[in-house]
Amino acid sequence: MDNAALMPSAHKYKRIAESLRQRIRSGRYDAGSLLPTSKMLALEYDVTAVTIDRAVALLVSEGLVQRTPGVGTSVVPPERTHHATEEPVVISALMQAQTDSRFWERLIEGVNDILRPAGIAMLIGYHQQNRNTAREHAELFAKQKSTICLFAPFDRPDKASYEADNAEMIEELRSMGMEVILLDRYVETVPTHYVSEYCFAPGRQMIEQTSALGYRNPICFSTDYVSVIDARERAFIEGCRISGISDPESRIVRLPLSTYQQRDYARITEMIGSHADADLIVSMNSRIFNTVMYTLNRLTGSPFRKQPRFAGFVDVELIDLENVIAYVEQPVREMGQAAGRLVQHLLNDDSVEYRHSLIPCELRILGDDE
Repeated sequence: MDNAALMPSAHKYKRIAESLRQRIRSGRYDAGSLLPTSKMLALEYDVTAVTIDRAVALLVSEGLVQRTPGVGTSVVPPERTHHATEEPVVISALMQAQTDSRFWERLIEGVNDILRPAGIAMLIGYHQQNRNTAREHAELFAKQKSTICLFAPFDRPDKASYEADNAEMIEELRSMGMEVILLDRYVETVPTHYVSEYCFAPGRQMIEQTSALGYRNPICFSTDYVSVIDARERAFIEGCRISGISDPESRIVRLPLSTYQQRDYARITEMIGSHADADLIVSMNSRIFNTVMYTLNRLTGSPFRKQPRFAGFVDVELIDLENVIAYVEQPVREMGQAAGRLVQHLLNDDSVEYRHSLIPCELRILGDDE
């Protein structure tokens, strides 16, 4: 969301203060946690650091936050104690762009389920898929003495650029003194810690079970390379093969991620029209699911000979379950909790062994009445 677009130029700092105030009251910034630095907030709200400082000064005067030299601005607990002098442990999170899905927010909530009780503060920045923006946030994290960075890798249009760009970013973070934990996906060319989903078996079973229900002509809408998409495609292909569904590779409609991001309905309609015999549409993620569904709703008549049902790998909070026969749900908050436990491990263990945590996805087969 473009926060700057919501604010007229006059009294912008007051509106930013209100935005931060709401975040504190809603629990997004919990008691004792550190706010992002002024420079991070200036990037987010597209204002100067001076404007951010004026906004934060209002919150200080209200007793909602306190500034500690060399540490940062933290949220004051409702019943604050005056005896805590120990410098907090600080980690950081370098995430993808904020979206309406709250995917990354819910993942971070899972991290905080583990870290808040331990008194570990977390700084958050959003790289917007941009290396320079990511580097700016990383430099700010390092100045705040972050020792661990949770990193949501960049999406890229092919495996080579995905691996190269993310490998370089990992090395940059390490050169700044931060150990790296990858979130939701992994990078093959650089050994590191990571937390991701385990979706292959549930995805394969989804195709097997929908086939057993009579859906024998599936098509699969997919996108550019990222590690989790690769595993999901393999699950679709293997499920088709086990079920005796012919030529599964040709059933994958792989469009650039930008096609879905920019809602290129004409292109999606063209691809739908070339699969008029399909009885099941499988989507590789929630964005694809919703874009394909919206494309169909825009059409004056169905291109299919028979109304298809839907299935896919989804964040169930984002989709309408009408006409959905099955889905594999991402364990979003659980992945965050696993990352939080991995942070605790790294803070207490000097082992150089890289640790991986794969959280099983959940398969649900829905009845006709759901």
